[in-house]
Amino acid sequence: MKSLLTWIKFKGWFIFDLPYFIKENKFNDGLELGAKAGRSMYYMLKVNHHLHLAGIDIWEVIEGGAYRDNNKNQEKCIRKLSKFKNRVNLIKGDAKQIALDFPDASLDFVYYDLQCKLMSSFHQEMIEAWIPKIKKGGVLIGRDFREFRASFYNLGFSEEDFNRCTIGNRISERLEYIKL
Repeated sequence: MKSLLTWIKFKGWFIFDLPYFIKENKFNDGLELGAKAGRSMYYMLKVNHHLHLAGIDIWEVIEGGAYRDNNKNQEKCIRKLSKFKNRVNLIKGDAKQIALDFPDASLDFVYYDLQCKLMSSFHQEMIEAWIPKIKKGGVLIGRDFREFRASFYNLGFSEEDFNRCTIGNRISERLEYIKL
């Protein structure tokens, strides 16, 4: 039982926290950076029937860890999200370049899911590219932002700008956000 509770607490955020945080905030237009195999997108769309969601990934092999088979994830993502095809847009490519094609202030939220050590050198550039795409009052959501806080500080954010995601009266163990 303890292992199940631990899994829910630290790994179940994409089932129990993220989709319901989005629902409570009545967000309708969002984007996930780092779509991978579509697992968190699936739960966001399943719980939020009015949500339109874009997902971006390079879907190329990245040596080490969870991304060594990333080239197979695009097809998994397409299959997993096929029942939501009218509400989802999957985009393959470099998210920094793709940001140039998104209109400013067009998204209620961006879910930042790019916590890969090999990507750590460009968090600041990525955040800087996507912040303008979020509407006033919208949020940048992420897990483990603490791993690259310096990127946020360099962009003018302070520790007071970070909030833990709450779902009802429960506080998420992993998810936090910055309200813009």
